[in-house]
Amino acid sequence: MDNRISSEPQVPSTIETEGKVVRNSQWGRRRALLISTVYGKIVAYAHPSSAPDEGSKVILRGATFDFKRADRKGSFDEYLYWRSKGAIKKIVLLELHVTAPPTGIYRWRNFLERKISEDLPELMSGYMLALTLGIRDKELAEKHRDAGTVHLLAVSGFHVGILAAMAGLFLKRGKLRIVLISLLVWSYVSLAGFPSGGVRAAIMLQVYLLGLFLGKPSSPFNSVSVAGIIMLLFNPWTFHDIGWRLSMLAALSLSASAGIFKDNKTKVLAGSAAVWFVTSPLIAFAFGKVPIVGLIINIVAIPLFALIFPFVFLCSLPAFLGLPFSGEITYVCEYFLESWDIFSGYLVEIMPWNVGFTVPLFVFSMVLFFAAASCASGMSFKRISAAALMFPLLVLLFA
Repeated sequence: MDNRISSEPQVPSTIETEGKVVRNSQWGRRRALLISTVYGKIVAYAHPSSAPDEGSKVILRGATFDFKRADRKGSFDEYLYWRSKGAIKKIVLLELHVTAPPTGIYRWRNFLERKISEDLPELMSGYMLALTLGIRDKELAEKHRDAGTVHLLAVSGFHVGILAAMAGLFLKRGKLRIVLISLLVWSYVSLAGFPSGGVRAAIMLQVYLLGLFLGKPSSPFNSVSVAGIIMLLFNPWTFHDIGWRLSMLAALSLSASAGIFKDNKTKVLAGSAAVWFVTSPLIAFAFGKVPIVGLIINIVAIPLFALIFPFVFLCSLPAFLGLPFSGEITYVCEYFLESWDIFSGYLVEIMPWNVGFTVPLFVFSMVLFFAAASCASGMSFKRISAAALMFPLLVLLFA
């Protein structure tokens, strides 16, 4: 794995080649294009008006450059960010022509993005884009970031779990149900653009379902661990994806705490608190701060949005199909979303405090995480106490 990370691909300083746009995302006032070519995946920054749709086949010509490295610790590292997405170089475009329109899953993604944006009101549109396609509305994401609930907009285990649970309600028990749920989940992750959190959740669910299929069910904690290892073996650069790391920490914390407590209410409270404390140091290090209100608001938000997301999806269908009273239905749904918006905004106003990265917070989070993980693995209490105290010290020494 070290050799795969250290080896740098050789790309000519100027290229003219065919490619396919596999990702088109917002990048400030520009669009970031991830283009698959014979040399590997290359990043190009383009004006929104000239950026081809995802899935478009293109001919590109330009000069290639290395990604910028972070100039100081904790600042944005363009190199690590794009390498974790599979890109090897960036290109300054001199020429970019579309040779063929999107097909397959890309065509569906572009169609749904336009349909959602045109047929639904603001909040419903923002949530549906995040829920189905993994596209975040900038203003909506900022509100959730202030409230410490931005993870709800990232396709991850939360969304995959909702989909699998809903599918399980309508499918008969048996091995056929396992196969159908697997196909449905992977189709959803594909439609969402294979986000790291969604892929991790899908692999985790697949490991768990495979165990059921073979009559040897796996524990959630082990399933998360296997999913993480598989993703790193496939692409070691995934480790530098902040979304992947947060997703792994959150999933491991939830599965570990769920194995400790038996009461459902206690599981929700303990799981929400564990995720906040374990992920806080990484969030603070990467983004500068962590809103304290997130510790409180997630206790309400997580179970509530497990109901809100299916509700938003069902309320969107009449508008997509042009059915009667679709306007009234979307109005009611938008009203509920606005009510949550007002409620969460009020909590942010009365609890405006943030926490930055500190060594005590880091040590506490590592002790908590290692203790919960050790307990979930069946380690005795005496060994957990000693190991939990030593683990953060070793991390600090080798960081």
